[in-house]
Amino acid sequence: MEYEQSDYYLLLGSSIFINITLIAITIFLWKVIWLQYPIFIEEFQIKSLSDAYNIIQTANINLIISQCGFDGLTLLLFEQKLFIGLSYYTIFYYLIMGICKISWNYLNDYQKLFVQLNILPNQDFIISSMLLLVIFAILIQLRKELQIIYIQMFTTDQFTNYTIRTLHIRGMDYDDYDGVMMMLEILKYLNDVGDLGTIMGISIIPEYSKLLELERNRSLFKYQLGILELQKPLFYPLPNLSLIEEQIDQQLQKPFKLSGHCFICVDRLQTQLKLCNQNALTQYQIQLAPDLYDINWVNFTIESNQIRIWRTIILNLLIMTLLIFVTSPQALYQYLSKFPGLEFLSFKWTILIPEPFGRIIKNNIPPIILISINQIILYLLDVITQAEKHERWSQYHISFFHKMFFYLILNVLVIPAFLLQSSETLFNITYNGFNIQLQKAFDNQTNYGLYYITFLFYSGTGAFLVELIRPSELYFNYLSSYMAYYMRLYENDAQHYQKTNEFCVQYGYISAQMLLNLTIICIFNTTSPFILIAGLWFFGFRYIGDFFMLMVSKQEMVSNGKYLYSLLQLSCFTLGLWLVVKVIGCYFQSNYLMMYLFGIELIAWVFIGQNFLQQLIDINQIQDEDMKLKISNKKYMKEWKIKYRHPLS
Repeated sequence: MEYEQSDYYLLLGSSIFINITLIAITIFLWKVIWLQYPIFIEEFQIKSLSDAYNIIQTANINLIISQCGFDGLTLLLFEQKLFIGLSYYTIFYYLIMGICKISWNYLNDYQKLFVQLNILPNQDFIISSMLLLVIFAILIQLRKELQIIYIQMFTTDQFTNYTIRTLHIRGMDYDDYDGVMMMLEILKYLNDVGDLGTIMGISIIPEYSKLLELERNRSLFKYQLGILELQKPLFYPLPNLSLIEEQIDQQLQKPFKLSGHCFICVDRLQTQLKLCNQNALTQYQIQLAPDLYDINWVNFTIESNQIRIWRTIILNLLIMTLLIFVTSPQALYQYLSKFPGLEFLSFKWTILIPEPFGRIIKNNIPPIILISINQIILYLLDVITQAEKHERWSQYHISFFHKMFFYLILNVLVIPAFLLQSSETLFNITYNGFNIQLQKAFDNQTNYGLYYITFLFYSGTGAFLVELIRPSELYFNYLSSYMAYYMRLYENDAQHYQKTNEFCVQYGYISAQMLLNLTIICIFNTTSPFILIAGLWFFGFRYIGDFFMLMVSKQEMVSNGKYLYSLLQLSCFTLGLWLVVKVIGCYFQSNYLMMYLFGIELIAWVFIGQNFLQQLIDINQIQDEDMKLKISNKKYMKEWKIKYRHPLS
């Protein structure tokens, strides 16, 4: 279905009007539901919309780091720089297009012929290259700033000398209760390789995963009972504390077991590097220990390496099966539209509605439905990621990020059937061989550019609504904003081992959605100029929503630069995928000159991207002269033993 120009602007205007209305409703609901309670952010206190505006204007790097850590800063800075960079690019783009349109009327026939033969056929390459340079400049600036900030944070912490010498070892013998057997093997290996290092301290982790969950629930229930004494919301059930107490007593009666995990601290940085890179101690898996805030103590359980490997393989096969063959948005949408009672999802009934309202409904509702379907997939992926039992919160978020990114790219862009009106498959096996149907899918991009513009608008509005209203927290607290507010205070003030997945910020989904929408902007930039406006809308409201969500949620993980690496790595992949699409598109259009130019750009991008990612943060390289020395401070070792012991020990 092709839109006339008047229809195009009508449908675009209706989408903008609806989204502006939803933003206004979101701000009103945020004020009514959440701003009745004071929100404290360092020395700031948010009680009104003017307070919220002031803090987002005055927030600096130190405030963001103190509230949500380096990884929270990484996310917000990435969103902010993309918004600013795309803003400059959009202004420049429209300025150049305006000048070209005005200048066209003043050209003579020879000049017009020159432009038509030499410039217009190459405008796609020129515009795409400009956008590629803008995004790459954003990534370079982001990496440079965050490297400087991280090094300053890392070298000013006196306890860092001990954390970078702390190792996490998996695979201890379950009978080695004091760790003597393991330490003797490690010291023998160090002696064999001529290393003079020694083990300063050891913290053996018991198998307390079930007990830890019960203790966490007991602490939570006691807090809830105290809050409910002050005010009892309607329909809020009383927690059963006595049942938890009984279960804890049963766990305490069980014999003591080891989890097979431990932490050790060595006295030399060179010793840490050798142990992390060795291949002789095959019984043990040795890696740099996580930060205390990044440890998920519940997943320190008795489990062999073989079980972990097979569980990972099976879960990833399950993910591929579900996402590719069963739960793509197109498959779910078509299935639901054929289900008895849900035939209205086909939107054939909109032809009965007087114009232009029928077309407005059909243009705006499908993107909302498909965004909602993505939320269902988000939940399924989250469940699968939790089943992988990551021992670090950062591993959980990064693993979820990778899954969600490839799912969204596959089902939103690669599978052309996502466009609802298309019933073509991506690959069509014919008697002539393997025929890729990308040409037909992307030949329709002018018509469907409006669909993606609407998709970006609703993605930004939806993100703003979800992050400010926090419907999941209201749902888990039986729609009581009173209990949700105090439960958030409890989550923020509780010990790090009491963190749960229910109220954590979904770094993985946010990051994957940003890169997906960045890819959409890149692909449709040359054919749908309004995609830039929709992109600015998305990144602007995504940033505002995430800012307040992260300020409220505080620090979620400490990845030591791994989240930044994943973000930049998949950003480079996104730009590479865009160039691949350009090469394939030029090939099917028989525009071989542009195909070769984009191909050269793609090859150059592969080499540049590899070099770009090799210059990221490596905490083993962040050393001043004091860090290279042998450590032996008894005060800090005492602090180390307290910090790295199990919370219930």
